[in-house]
Amino acid sequence: MASGHDQGIELALGQQVQVAGYPAHVRYVGETHFAPGEWIGVELEPAVGKNDGSVNEHRYFACKANHGLFVRRMVVKAAPQMPEGTEGVEPGPSSGVQFADCIAEDMPVERVQSSEDDEVTEVEEVMVPTKSIRRGGISAEAMRDQGDQWQPPVYAKSEEQTQQLRRVIESSHDSKLRMMFGNLSQKGLEKVVEAMFQKAVCKGETIIKYGDEGDNFYIVKSGRFDIFAYRNIQQADDDLTDASARMVKVFEAGEGFAFGETALLYNAPRSATITASEDSEVWCLERKAFRELVIRASEQKFKEYSEFLKQCDVFEELDVEQIATLAEVVDEEDFNTDEAIIQQGGRDSNMFIILKGQAVACIAGEKGEVQVKTYAKGDFFGEIALLLGEPRKASIYAKGDVTCLVITKDVFDRVLGPLRDFLKRNLERYAKYQDAIEQGGELREAPEDDFNMRKEKEEQPEARRVEEQSGEQDEPRPAPRRRLLKKADRAHTVYNVKIKLEDLDLEDEDAEDKSTKEETKESHRKAEEGEPKQTLAERVEQDWKKPQLVEADRAFAVPKSKYSVFGGLRKGEKFTVDKKVIVRTEVKSLRDGMEDLYRWSGPTWLKGQIHMAVVCQKGQKSAADPTPNQDNYFAHHVGPIGLYGVCDGHGPFGHLVSFRLVQSLPHFIASNPNWGEDWGLCLKEAFLAAQKELIEFAAREGFNLEASGAAGSVLIFEGPSIHVAHIGDAGCLVGSWNRHDSRVVYGAQDHKPDTPGERERLEAAGSEVRQVDVESYRIYIKGTNFPGLTMSRAFGDTACAGVLQEPHYHQMFIQPSDEFFAVIASDGIWEFIDYTKAVDLTAKKLRLKGPREAARNLVDASRKRWAAYCGEYCDDITALVVKWNVSAKGADTSTNHEFSVAHPE
Repeated sequence: MASGHDQGIELALGQQVQVAGYPAHVRYVGETHFAPGEWIGVELEPAVGKNDGSVNEHRYFACKANHGLFVRRMVVKAAPQMPEGTEGVEPGPSSGVQFADCIAEDMPVERVQSSEDDEVTEVEEVMVPTKSIRRGGISAEAMRDQGDQWQPPVYAKSEEQTQQLRRVIESSHDSKLRMMFGNLSQKGLEKVVEAMFQKAVCKGETIIKYGDEGDNFYIVKSGRFDIFAYRNIQQADDDLTDASARMVKVFEAGEGFAFGETALLYNAPRSATITASEDSEVWCLERKAFRELVIRASEQKFKEYSEFLKQCDVFEELDVEQIATLAEVVDEEDFNTDEAIIQQGGRDSNMFIILKGQAVACIAGEKGEVQVKTYAKGDFFGEIALLLGEPRKASIYAKGDVTCLVITKDVFDRVLGPLRDFLKRNLERYAKYQDAIEQGGELREAPEDDFNMRKEKEEQPEARRVEEQSGEQDEPRPAPRRRLLKKADRAHTVYNVKIKLEDLDLEDEDAEDKSTKEETKESHRKAEEGEPKQTLAERVEQDWKKPQLVEADRAFAVPKSKYSVFGGLRKGEKFTVDKKVIVRTEVKSLRDGMEDLYRWSGPTWLKGQIHMAVVCQKGQKSAADPTPNQDNYFAHHVGPIGLYGVCDGHGPFGHLVSFRLVQSLPHFIASNPNWGEDWGLCLKEAFLAAQKELIEFAAREGFNLEASGAAGSVLIFEGPSIHVAHIGDAGCLVGSWNRHDSRVVYGAQDHKPDTPGERERLEAAGSEVRQVDVESYRIYIKGTNFPGLTMSRAFGDTACAGVLQEPHYHQMFIQPSDEFFAVIASDGIWEFIDYTKAVDLTAKKLRLKGPREAARNLVDASRKRWAAYCGEYCDDITALVVKWNVSAKGADTSTNHEFSVAHPE
């Protein structure tokens, strides 16, 4: 019998307990040879386990097939009280259970893989089809210490083949390769390269079959492979369909991609079937070499972390098991010279420990930033926000290249409880730092901010740089006309409504612009002679009195949506004000500052969690602009499907158009008969249905769509597929946030009138495409200066023939462990930030601070660029960020979805 010192319970063999909510019986308590510390072997009643009580050749306990697993003591909870009348009934071992002998004292202690997964994800609530397909936690095969007895094989290769294989391992877009080989030394990597052999695979040949025992790890040298697996690897709800129990194509592995590691890592049967779709070649690493060369490198990294953490003063109060647990769950992150590790005023809650390099702490005061402290290897910072949930008290900058270990709040709360009092005693030192600020301290010039604004000068026009260098900065330089006209003309074009032009207040008009406006004004006057004049402000004010225009329509609710959110309309919005939020969900919210967090458990095909955030803020088009924020967004979660979208309205009634679309478009998508079957057809029909309904709605309510409309972009995630459909210039980016592989995976291309194919269609339909400035083209009714539309596909915008609502559709596959993210955003983001820059600005923020801070930083970066190029003019800005495969290390795995949004009023 062993006492549960950290849980307050005692554990006895045969005792009934709970593990992550599952009933279980204790079958083993003690040391193991696959990881340090005390481990509990449990037999679960449901078939959600991974092994039979054995690890490699060593047996700890026996149980029914696929029912047993190992967890740490802290995961084991006392069983709930039994009903009356059942007291005294011994649970007893299951029939046929035999207990293995205790582990030998001289058995080597080795860590094979992160036992964090053993603790939690092994027993997540999951969907289990007839034949288990879940890929939960790790019950890794352990290796016997063979010392020098085992020697890695060496297969002859040419120098060219050797270099090619090294390049694939070091630079492939498959993040698994860096995950597995990132801990190898150069010598270790050489051994892996030497141990790999080449194999030809014919078209149609199955190289891996579901359920077989793993033999090799593969890297594609040439050719292509189709990967088939079950649609749902993990399922938290019980709303299953027959489709979830059949195998589907989940990925296409081309040159440089790898597969086959899961069965070797987890001592589990193959979880997929992989077939060559064309004649191909692969590099192979056999099971023994993979485990000896690759897994031992991870083990060594774990030992290095453990030794380093033991030497840190802050962790002196932790015991060996706590140190081991911490070493398994920390993340590593690199920072460049002068890069902000944390920023004063930020709302993230990570704690950092310097592994390599130095950093400085600075606090902003009246005299600028004052340097108050220097950090070296083993020092920590960031604990104030972590402990108290308050904004950051100081900024920490890298002094040269710095590598830090990152501890999240979830990890801290779960693992580092004993340190809470110790860290709170250190909070007093920040009060002392205020003395340094008052006395002047060591002043330090603030580095460039996180948005790489140090590169802004390189991006500015040459004339502006010359102007700055000459010191002639008394008068602000006018915004580039092409940029300003693009939005201003579109926002203020009016048709069939009498608008006083002085209310539109467009700055920097040239003669041609004035002439165009006079022509338009005169044509409107003639077209509606006799009608009373009405300003745009008066019309907008009138619309607020019509609930059918400005209030949500319940007829467009998305059925079976676990969580639904979209933006609402409200009067009096000012520059940078967050859009009104409409949330429909039974999920309870958690207030965090000015935002609400919604967390729930839902089906997921991914190994990690899904976190989301949205920021939608009013722009500043003119001092007299009476329209509310014309951007809008939506997000819905229906079973395992995530549905996200952004609509960017324009014209006098753009706010009404986008508000209607964020309700009707997801409704038409979710109710389409092709939902979940043919996504391309589903999205096409839904876009067209939304346009038809919009036209009927506008006619019924009396607002004109000839010069009002919206761009739209929709992303659907149904693992393993991502589906994107878009029209206009509301772009969608899919990128990788992996530490070693931050890149653009896909970016939607705007529909512009000068694009080949688009221009031909417009002109064939009778519209005129005219160049109005450098790289700027507009669509007009032939022979007129109306309406000047800047996109060839859009909702609404009925004046010009040939403008389509049929979206461009794109599908891509991701793997269950891919660390990908998406940004669905309005042109307020994409006007001055391209997809590559967006990844640069976002990937590290996502890793360290999550989608909420990443979205706000992206919006702030865009606003700075609007100010640099367009002065006071700034478009409405929306960024909806979805982060897939968030690590569950140390987190509460009772939920696997999180959405952050401005607090609804």
